[in-house]
Amino acid sequence: MEKEFGNILPEETKQVLRDAFKDLKDKVLIEVFIKDNEQYSAFTAELLKGISELTDKIDVKIYKSGDETTKKKGITRFPTILINSDKYRVSYVGAPLGEEARTLIMAIMLVSTNGTILSDAALKRLFELKEPRHIQIFVSPTCPYCPQQALTAISAAIAKPDLITAEIIEMYENRDYIDKYHIVTVPFTVINDIPIGTGVKPPEIFVEEIHNLSSIERAFAPVAGETVNVDLAIIGGGPSGLTAGIYAGRSGLKSVIFEKATIGGQVLVTPIVENYPGFSQIAGKTLVDIMYQQALQYSHISEGEGVVDIRRVEDIFELKTNRRTYNARGVIIATGAEHKKLDVSGEKSLYGKGVSYCATCDGYFFKDGKKVIVVGGGNTAVTDALYLHSIGADVSLVHRGDKLRAEAFLQKSLSDNKIPVYWNTVVKEITGKDHVGGVRLQNLKDNSIKVLEVEGVFVAIGYVPNNEIAKMLDLKLDSEGYIKVDSKQRTSMHMVYAAGDVTGGIKQIATAVGQGAVAAITAFEDLSNPYWKKKE
Repeated sequence: MEKEFGNILPEETKQVLRDAFKDLKDKVLIEVFIKDNEQYSAFTAELLKGISELTDKIDVKIYKSGDETTKKKGITRFPTILINSDKYRVSYVGAPLGEEARTLIMAIMLVSTNGTILSDAALKRLFELKEPRHIQIFVSPTCPYCPQQALTAISAAIAKPDLITAEIIEMYENRDYIDKYHIVTVPFTVINDIPIGTGVKPPEIFVEEIHNLSSIERAFAPVAGETVNVDLAIIGGGPSGLTAGIYAGRSGLKSVIFEKATIGGQVLVTPIVENYPGFSQIAGKTLVDIMYQQALQYSHISEGEGVVDIRRVEDIFELKTNRRTYNARGVIIATGAEHKKLDVSGEKSLYGKGVSYCATCDGYFFKDGKKVIVVGGGNTAVTDALYLHSIGADVSLVHRGDKLRAEAFLQKSLSDNKIPVYWNTVVKEITGKDHVGGVRLQNLKDNSIKVLEVEGVFVAIGYVPNNEIAKMLDLKLDSEGYIKVDSKQRTSMHMVYAAGDVTGGIKQIATAVGQGAVAAITAFEDLSNPYWKKKE
C-alpha cells in the first residue's frame, strides 16, 4: 500500500514524518472529499493515503462528490479535508501544497494531542467567548507566514470546539473568495463573514479579534503573575537574534528570544539564498528552519511575544511583553528593519489589494501572466522580479536610477530572462478602487508621465530600522535611525547590545549572523567582568 499511495512523498520526508508521528496520542480520522478527474483532488487523496501508511494513528477515508456522506456533511468544494469531525470543526479546503502541507501536518499533531499554540493569556480570554465564530484563514502554498496564522485558528477551534469552526482555505483553488473579499495578499482572516485583515497576529490579539469581530493592532499589557528572571533578553528572532541565542546558551547564559511576529525576519520570505557560506543555493525558509532548530537547543524562543515596554532599574532591565514581565541582566536588540514605503497615493489604501512588500507571499496570485511591477534596484528587488518571472507573472522592474545596485550575478539573471526595466523612473500614484488597476510613472530625466496597467505592485526600495526599543532606552541613533554600536556591538548603554539590520550597514544574512555572535560573546564577557565598574 505504501508503494501505491506513498510515491508522492520522498523517502527522506517519509522518515521525518514517521519520527514526528511517534508523538501522536489519540487516533485521528481524516475524511477527504474529492471530485473525479480533478488534479487537486487526486493529489490530495494520494498525499493523505501516503501519510496514513506511515502510522497506525491516522485513518483516512475518501469520499467522492456524489456520495451520501459528502451530501450529508454539506461539502461543496473539492478537495476538502475534515480532521476528527466528530469532535472538532477543523477543515482544510484545497490541495495542501507547499507551506500548506506543513499546516496540515501540524494540525494533525495538535488534534491528536489535543494541543494548542495559544498562550495561557489567550486561552483564558478565549474561554470567555459566548457566541459561535466561523474563522476562515486564506492561505497560499508559498506564504511562509500562513502556517502560524492558520494554526492559531486551529488551536482556537480545538480549545473551544463547541463554538469555534476553523476553515483553512487555499486561495488559488477558490478564486471566488478573491472577488468576494478583494484579497490579493495572505494570510487573510475572515471571521463570521467579516474581513478582519491581513498578516500574522500574536495569539492574544487574534483571540481579541475573535471576540470583537474587528481588526486589532495594539499590543496588550502583560498578565499579572510571576516575573521571569533571565541573564539575557534577545529581542528579535531573525538570523542575528537566533545566532545570539546559540552563542548565549553555549556560554551558559539563561536567555530568551522574543519574536513578536514570525521567526526568521526578512530571510523567511527570500525565495533563494545563494550567498550564505555552506550552501550554494538554499530556500530562505529552509535556512531559517535550520537556524531555528539549532537555537532551540540553547535558548527559549517565544514566538508571538513582543516587548511592549522596557526600562532599566539599577543593574536590571525590566521588560514587559504582551504576556508577562521579565527581568534581564543584559539585552540584545535584534529587531531588524521593515520595508520602506513609497509614500504615494493609493499605496496605503490598496495594501493587500495588489500592493505588496512580499513577493514570496503574494506572487502566487499573479502567476497566470498577470502584469505586475517591482519597484527598486537592489538585491531584494531583482530577486523578487526573478521570482515573479519564474512563476509566470508578466513582470517589469521600475528603478529611479540608471544602474542597479544588485549583485552582478542577479543583474545578469535579470538580463538573461529579458525582464524589462523602466530606468530613471518613479511611481507617482497607484490607481484602483477595490484592487490595483495601474500606476502613474514619472521619468526623472524628462518629467514625462506614463500610465501603466498592472494588477500588482511589489515594493522593494529598502528598509527603515525597527528602533522602538532603542528609543525606549534612549540609545544613540544615527541620522537614519539605526542604532549606533562599537566593534563589539555595544550600544550607548551598558549591557545593551544591538545586532543585524537594526544597526544599518551591510544588510546580509552573514553580517547579521556575525554580529549576533559578537553581541552574545560580548554580553557574556561584560556580565563576567563589568569593565565600566572598575573605571568608576
